[in-house]
Amino acid sequence: MNYCYLFIGPSGSGKTSLAENCFSPDQKIVSYTTRPARLGEKNGQDYHFISKDTFQQMIQRQEFAEYDHYDGQYYGISNESIESGLRNGDCYDPITASGFWNLRRRFGDAVVPVWITISKETLMDRLKNRQTDSKEIDRRLALFDEDQANLTKLEALPDLIIIDGERSLEAMSQQLRESLK
Repeated sequence: MNYCYLFIGPSGSGKTSLAENCFSPDQKIVSYTTRPARLGEKNGQDYHFISKDTFQQMIQRQEFAEYDHYDGQYYGISNESIESGLRNGDCYDPITASGFWNLRRRFGDAVVPVWITISKETLMDRLKNRQTDSKEIDRRLALFDEDQANLTKLEALPDLIIIDGERSLEAMSQQLRESLK
């Protein structure tokens, strides 16, 4: 059976870095977003960058397996992209906890949660090291407690993989590889 590993955790926990370190680029589910591309991001590789009108049309046509509205922008995973990812082998995507539950309802045990744990202090340090502005740091720290509440719900799942985000990327990668055996 093929699986889609969904990386969940606070922003700055290392979700994307860990996933990219353990999976090949062709295994990534490329999500859709209405936000502008950031420096270095490539359309079709990091995200499919589309207009809000196009995103709304895709919602109306029920093309998304899950989508969310965050910080004034839309983010979503199309049915086709996750179905294709699962047909072609294991795949992955960083996602929110609510997005995970939407996909779990649709795809069942084919989607596996990978939770990256991290302390509030480490999160703050990482965000500062990224030169995140103080307003954004405050906003993300406020979301931290909500993220922790989501972990409590995920802990009931027998297939939950928990990764210690306090460790180095290499140690986290080793832990994940061991869990996937």
